[in-house]
Amino acid sequence: MHLRSAFLACALIGSGSLAVAQADPAQRFSLAGWEVEQAIPRPPVDLVAPLAPRDFGLAAFPAAPILAEAPNADDEAPETVQAPAIPQPTEADFAALPDDPPSLIEDGQPDPAITTERVAQQLRILLARPGGERALQQQFNAFYAGRGYAPLFVRDGIVSPRGQAALTRLGQAGEDGLDPAAYRIQLPTGLRTAESVARLELALARAVSLYASHASGGRTDPKRLSGYFDVAPPRIDTAGALDAVARAESVSVALEGFNPPHLGFRQLRAKLIEMRGERREMTTTEATRRHALRERDLIANLERWRWLPRRLGDSHIWVNSTEAHVNVVQGTEVIHRTRAVVGRAETQTPIFSDAMSFIVVNPSWHVPISIVRRSMLGPATRNGGGYFARRGIQVTQGGRVVDASTIDWASANVGRYSFRQPPGTANALGRMKFMFPNRHAIYLHDTPSRGDFSRSARALSNGCVRVQNPEELATLLLGIAQPGETWTLGRLRSLYGTGERSVRFRQTIPIHLVYFTMTVDSSGELVELPDIYGHNARVRTALAGGRV
Repeated sequence: MHLRSAFLACALIGSGSLAVAQADPAQRFSLAGWEVEQAIPRPPVDLVAPLAPRDFGLAAFPAAPILAEAPNADDEAPETVQAPAIPQPTEADFAALPDDPPSLIEDGQPDPAITTERVAQQLRILLARPGGERALQQQFNAFYAGRGYAPLFVRDGIVSPRGQAALTRLGQAGEDGLDPAAYRIQLPTGLRTAESVARLELALARAVSLYASHASGGRTDPKRLSGYFDVAPPRIDTAGALDAVARAESVSVALEGFNPPHLGFRQLRAKLIEMRGERREMTTTEATRRHALRERDLIANLERWRWLPRRLGDSHIWVNSTEAHVNVVQGTEVIHRTRAVVGRAETQTPIFSDAMSFIVVNPSWHVPISIVRRSMLGPATRNGGGYFARRGIQVTQGGRVVDASTIDWASANVGRYSFRQPPGTANALGRMKFMFPNRHAIYLHDTPSRGDFSRSARALSNGCVRVQNPEELATLLLGIAQPGETWTLGRLRSLYGTGERSVRFRQTIPIHLVYFTMTVDSSGELVELPDIYGHNARVRTALAGGRV
């Protein structure tokens, strides 16, 4: 401090303003503003209260302008999620960073002072510094570390053409059945710095990766919605999504590619765009409301398309519970279609994908204990143990057949017994069953009860799928699964008898048990089907108000 500044400080602290007033006028001198400011005594830092919103005339501090909260895995299970290990910046790295000058050119114009290298340095600090924002580090470390922290969506202090293309496509997310508001960001205002531009880069990366996650795997967790949803949506991870965008010639095409590639999805998406155009032309509130509800139903169907595997199989079996049909599909063409009976509302056919691997001819029916308790125990208790014999069901204990008529079924421990209906014309599974072993014990099968196929509403089974024309289905599937062999109806029937015969596939055939209440038929018309299990309402509600 200069001598005169030191003198003034002592005078102000010791004698107050009187010392200045009594000084000789000839010795008076003028002080610079910084000298006056420096001379004012200040209380210790630990006695200064933190600033509050009212100090600025605000009711509350505003939210951060760039990065909005977004779901991440750390919210669900923080103890299981670890940030990738990457080299940490040293103190020398931090010391070498120059101070950020104010932006030279504002209002969206390029700023040559904010170079790619300086933004990369700030990205490294934000994503690698100990004690930094853990959610950001977990999401983006792997991707940005792999490219030396070079930004993807900004250049010269502004959003680059690649970033602008991403923003444009994200704004069209409503056409995909997604919510564009979820991917909206706020551009920084005021003077720009390398740090604020780095945060803008991360905001764009977060919006793109969130869209990719929603587009590829949906916005809901199926297994939390219903125990009948046994699916694993093919959700792309953050690093994979950003890498795909970085490598793509067209950002728009890359983002579009995160959506399901299936024809059924594309057809429904086109119908959604068409329906929204129609709604904009409606003049009455009630008509608009009804139309909006149909759109929500359609969006719930698009959500379930996102749960399916990306490859359905060149040849595959497609069972939509809402329409109760079994379809065999090659490419995009249905080459066989037959009526089916599916599960009742209380014993639903679950939703999952698997692979059919063999057919059992002359099957035995091993009756599940759940069916015994629900459908057979009551009649056996009322009518005596002869009920099982009349149904042709053998009761065994410890591998030995027992006389069911001697058992008091009102008090018996049913779990100690096994129940089997041997092959025969009265067998509940008919002549054959189509197997894709799964934890639900669900399969396709023949049935002696042919009358149910004439009904329009065919949700009548205990969960398995009954097939109206099993022989035609079997010969077709064996022709696909055993190429080079000839399977005729006569060859299949030659296997009929009293003993089980298994015919194994040389190549498995994917099977998809699905649930869609809206489809598009071969003439391009939208078909609306009943929500027999309430799944569509459940998904629609989750999309409207649940956590995504």
